[in-house]
Amino acid sequence: MSRAVFSKFAPITLRWHTEGMTPSAQATVSPAPTRRARQRAATIGEIKTLALRQLAEQGPGGLSLRAIARQMGTAPSALYRYFPSQSDLVTVLCVEAYESLADGLAAARDAEPPGDHTRRWVAVCHAYRRWSLDHPADFALIFGTPLPGYHAPPEVTAAAAGRAIGVAADVYAAAVQAGAADPGRTEVPADLKTGALWAALAGHKAADREPALAGIVLTAWASLLGYLVTEIFGSLNALISDTDTLYRAHVRTVTLGMGFQPALTAPSAPDAG
Repeated sequence: MSRAVFSKFAPITLRWHTEGMTPSAQATVSPAPTRRARQRAATIGEIKTLALRQLAEQGPGGLSLRAIARQMGTAPSALYRYFPSQSDLVTVLCVEAYESLADGLAAARDAEPPGDHTRRWVAVCHAYRRWSLDHPADFALIFGTPLPGYHAPPEVTAAAAGRAIGVAADVYAAAVQAGAADPGRTEVPADLKTGALWAALAGHKAADREPALAGIVLTAWASLLGYLVTEIFGSLNALISDTDTLYRAHVRTVTLGMGFQPALTAPSAPDAG
């Protein structure tokens, strides 16, 4: 794998909570954005779209604010009103990519019955692939070759990689608690120790979970990512004519390796898409 998969990108997501608010407060409508705000948002969106297109077409070394400005018909200095540096632009793109991935994983999980832990895990695995194939530029940005000279700021990046991997970790932890998966049937040692990065990614949940569970989830996630990297960046499509069927088999192999009950992993998985 070309980079540390889970260490890179994660936004600190702001969430609005309405608990304790009065009905009148909840019903308050925010004022419509001003014309200037709409124009600024449109410009930022155009910059991000062109940046992703550059990365998809030219690779990690091809990102250029000057080229983006030229395509937009503006001076390069004008872009710095929106992004102080190229690194800031890349960080925003990575944050949004991980948020998009996490949203897709959570939606797939929630589409399955809460008590069917195996189906929820398999659904997350297939959503991982579906998102990767549907968002090749975003996938390349966060899982491909590192951008030259870019270092993600940890104070900005520790929560969205955590949100994405957290969906998988939550599903597996629930499966273990319900008896649908047995960590003792895996090859991950029970006395495995986690590091500071896992604590940062898992947040307050890190203290509530056995370290071995983190090892099992990370091993499974890395295995799935390896398949996707080979499919998207490599020659898997030339080697295998039916990569959908192969991925379903790979997911079942990973699922069994995590200690899920064999009888619950019979091939009735969600569509690999």
